[in-house]
Amino acid sequence: MTTIFKVIKHDCASCAMMMEGICEDTGGVTKAEVNALKKTLTVEHEPGLDLSALRSALRIAGYPVEQL
Repeated sequence: MTTIFKVIKHDCASCAMMMEGICEDTGGVTKAEVNALKKTLTVEHEPGLDLSALRSALRIAGYPVEQL
C-alpha cells in the first residue's frame, strides 16, 4: 500500500532524510520518500500499518504531516 502525506514543516535535505529514516525505522514500512518540491512524504507500507502512530512519531520529532 502507498500513503501520501502533506509535509507541514520541511526546512532542508537533512530534514527529509530524518523523516524518511523515522518512517523506514517503523515496522511495516518498506520505503519512504520526501518530495521537497511537492512538499509530500510518500510511504510504502504493509496493509494494517498504524498510520496514526507513524504521524505521531514524525510529530514528536518535529515533522508534522497530514494525510492526503
